[in-house]
Amino acid sequence: MSRLKWNFKKYLDFLKAYGFIFGYVSGSHHFYNGRINGQDRVVQAIFSKKETGCQSNRTMSMGIKHSGIPRSFFEEWSKTGTVHKEIIY
Repeated sequence: MSRLKWNFKKYLDFLKAYGFIFGYVSGSHHFYNGRINGQDRVVQAIFSKKETGCQSNRTMSMGIKHSGIPRSFFEEWSKTGTVHKEIIY
């Protein structure tokens, strides 16, 4: 599967579209809280000079895992802006 090359802002826009809200900041790590499929989730996005162009592949992989949102939804949102509201509760 291809790498998701998302910058910090695009990643945050995605999280916000799925109902995640800002939690706190610890250095360059920004934590967002959400509820997906009835489970509370915490996801981090990294804002640093090292990841200015895009979030690292590891950051995105961990974001997919921790958010509970399928990778296909990330890819679909990137192309069409579709949000699957049925998983947000």
